[in-house]
Parts: sequence; structure tokens; C-alpha cells
Amino acid sequence: MILQLRDGMHFRDNINIAQKQPARRLIVPTLCLIALLQGCAVSKYAPEQKIPPKQLQNDVAVLQKTLQQNHPGLYWYATKASIDNAFNALEESAKDSLTQLSFHNNIARMLATIQCGHTAVRFSKQYISYLIENRYPMFPLYLYNWENHLYVLKNMHSKDPNLIRGLEVSAINNISAQQIIDSLYQYISADANNHWFKAQVISNNFPAWYKMIFGLDTAYQIQYIDTMGVQRSIRIKNYSPKEDTTQQKAKIIRSSKAYPLPPKKLSALQQKRSLSIDSLRRFAYMHVGSFSGGRLRGFFRRSFRELHKMNIPNLIIDVRGNGGGNVSKSVLLTKYLIQKPFKVADTAASVHRTMWDKSYIVPWWLYWFPMQWGSVKGADRLFHAKRIETHIYRPKLKKHFNGHIFLLQDGYTFSAAAMFTGSLKGHPNVQIAGTPSGGAYYGNNALFLPHLKLPNSKLRITLPMYRVVLDSARPKNGKGVLPDIWVQPQQRNHLTLPPNALQEVIFKIVQNK
Repeated sequence: MILQLRDGMHFRDNINIAQKQPARRLIVPTLCLIALLQGCAVSKYAPEQKIPPKQLQNDVAVLQKTLQQNHPGLYWYATKASIDNAFNALEESAKDSLTQLSFHNNIARMLATIQCGHTAVRFSKQYISYLIENRYPMFPLYLYNWENHLYVLKNMHSKDPNLIRGLEVSAINNISAQQIIDSLYQYISADANNHWFKAQVISNNFPAWYKMIFGLDTAYQIQYIDTMGVQRSIRIKNYSPKEDTTQQKAKIIRSSKAYPLPPKKLSALQQKRSLSIDSLRRFAYMHVGSFSGGRLRGFFRRSFRELHKMNIPNLIIDVRGNGGGNVSKSVLLTKYLIQKPFKVADTAASVHRTMWDKSYIVPWWLYWFPMQWGSVKGADRLFHAKRIETHIYRPKLKKHFNGHIFLLQDGYTFSAAAMFTGSLKGHPNVQIAGTPSGGAYYGNNALFLPHLKLPNSKLRITLPMYRVVLDSARPKNGKGVLPDIWVQPQQRNHLTLPPNALQEVIFKIVQNK
């Protein structure tokens, strides 16, 4: 545990001057207290420390009992036999002492069997702090995963002339790209094993996933295909920047008056949402990176007021990389666009009205009260959130957008974002472009997402409380929202690049209309 003396903390001197007690009597206890605090500060978390088998087995028992009692879709896409086998393997692994990383990976592999994208494991807060403080060294290549092939997105060794952006990496340390991808997929939870979601998760941070599953080496043997189509091999080292150089660069950037950095709040808001309009007023481009935070209610109101005022005929809404968030914000955006009344879901059902053991749920009270008073037991003996199942939302009357709509999505368009694109799919003025969404088109396990905190390892498992069928008329095949316009990676000079310039494809369509 790290303790620090804050700037506002003082040791008050209550010496009675009249009694003329020497001030040095306080020196010894003060120095002892400071030494104690400093001793705590240097005792950092040790990730190599192993957890005893009895504690691991206790955690496994709590996890299994909680999932069996409360998970609403434990056997929705997976068979009971596969789940039982996964639990048996997890119990077997807990017979030996394990580090938190190993135990985390074993649980991740078990949870992936459920095929629920909202059921995933997170490290303890201590381990997260350790990871933040010890980011380096790392695997040096950010790789893009496209249809079981790996392509260089970024080489952290920027002066390396060989492994440039777009080249295909065929193997790492004599392990083929296909084997690496298959291995990583086993640890990623996804709705019905949606491989588009898993591929995007790996592409978002390949170095972290590779390090977590395959470990860290001082150097790597990389097999790749160069621009001439020739198979080559090169040895590269880990990436570990020098701290003094990084700090020096940071000081130079902060002190530069010629190129002032934007305010942090503005920058964060721009990352979450933005609106830009073509100078010829042919189209507007709206980016919504998340349905959580970002002051979205006011942003949507101002944006559609501006679109209505300028009479914009085409609107591009980019929800690539949008992992979801607040369903009410997703519904709000839908109301500005949809042409007819709609519901959030046909079914929203929970196994129980409360948690099996609230002492492991963080925070239990935040979800317990609405589940007690907002659900009704149905004929199927499940507890239904009736408002979600019955409430009809109507399109906005004021500032409603009636022009042509292009929705951009990818494999990381998940949860509330996939609900958004799914609700608009098939409308005559809507076209979806990109790849299939990561969130399932038929339904998912979601709405309330408390954390199950395991008592010994302190690992945290996201536990969805409701099984949600978005539209019972849709096929229950586990697939995401399919695009109307499929966009493949671009080929430039024999280099395969991800569809980062998807806007360009849509801009050309708009210009040719």
C-alpha cells in the first residue's frame, strides 16, 4: 500500500510555551511516523506473488455459484456441457498456487466459453496500478487483425526501415499468425463468439494482448512479407523508451507557445463526440465515440438544430469504436433519426430479483433497488423489466433529421452502439457501411452491469443482470448488425491498410448522388 503525505497535512505543535517544554521532544515520534509512511510507500505491489490454492478454490466456488444463480444467459449461446467443462478446467488449474495474471487468464478463458461480450474479467485495482506504472517494456508492433491475417499498424521503433505500416506479419517466434490469433481469441468474451469483435479487440492493443498471453521476451523473430511479396525474417527488440527523453520532450511540448495544446476538457469531449459540416452543405459528419459522458444530450440538441437550420441533406454518423454506454443516450439519438415508433427490447428478463450474495457485488445497492421495484415475475418464472419491454418511444417532432443517413460501424461497435445501428437497419433512408458490428443483432446480456469482486484474488468480473432480446423477429444466429456497404482494407503499393478512411468511401457516394 502506498501512502503519501498531502500538501495540506501538518503536524500541529501544541506545546505550551509558558511551560518551556523543548520542541525536540516531538522530533523522535515525528521521524518514526515519517519512516513508517516511507516504508509503506516503497512496499509496492508484487505481481509475481502467488495466491495459495485454497484461496483460488474459494474464488472459483464464488464465481461458479454467482454465475449459476444470477447470470441471465449462461446457456444462451453455449451448451451446459461446454460450461461445465470450462468450470472443471478452472477448478483443476486452481489446485496449484498461481499469480494473479495466470489466474486472470484462466478465468478469462472460462468466461469466453459463455459467449457473452458483457461477461469479462478485470484485474484487481492494485494490479491495474502496477500496469500503469510499469507499461514498458512491451512488444514493439501494433498489429491489425483482418480475416486471420496480421498487418503492421505501427512500429514503435520508428527508425526501423523494414517493418513499415501495412506489411503482413506471417509469424512471431516461429508461431504463425493464425496460431497467435486462435490463441488470443480463447481469452476474449464476445456475443456468440463474434469474431469481428474479437479481431477489433486485438487490433486495438495487440502489444498488451501478446504480452499478457505469450509473455515478454527481450527480442522477437518476426517473419513478414515485404512490398515485393518476398518472405523475410528480422529480429527486433522490445520497445522501452528512455524516461529522461520522454520527460524532456513532454516539457518542451508543454512550454511551447507556438503550438499550444487544446484544453484537456475540450480534447476529451472531441474524442467522445464532434460535428463537422461540408463547406458546400452537402453533408455533415457526426462522430459519437461513446454513449457515456460527453454531455451528449446538449450536443445532440445543438447539432440537430444546426442541421435543420442549414438544411443538410446527408448525415454521416460514425460509431466505429463505440463500445456502448448509456442506453438512454442511444435511444435519444435514435429518436432524432428514426421514422416510426420503436421499443428498446421485446424482452428484458433476469433470473432473480436480487444477487446470490451481495457481499461480493460492487456496488450491490445501486442495482438491488431498481431490480426490486422495477421488475415483475412472469409466467416463465423470470423477472421482467416491464418498462423496457412495453414503453414505446416516438420520433422527435422538432429538429428531426429526414435526409439520407449513413452509419459507419466496425467490430467494436458494441452494446448500446450496436442497438443504435440495429434499430435503424432496413429503413429506406439509412445505409450502414463498414464491417459487422461486435454487438449481437438479436440480443445480449446487459442493462445492469455490476462487478463481482472475488474475495481473495480481488479480480473483478462484469456480471450482466438481464437477458435482452432486442427484436424477437430477428434471427438468433449470434451475428452482429450486417452492413449494407461492406468496406475492405485498402491496397496501396502492395500494402494492406485497415479501413481507417471509411469516410472517404461515403463522401464519394454522397458526391455522386
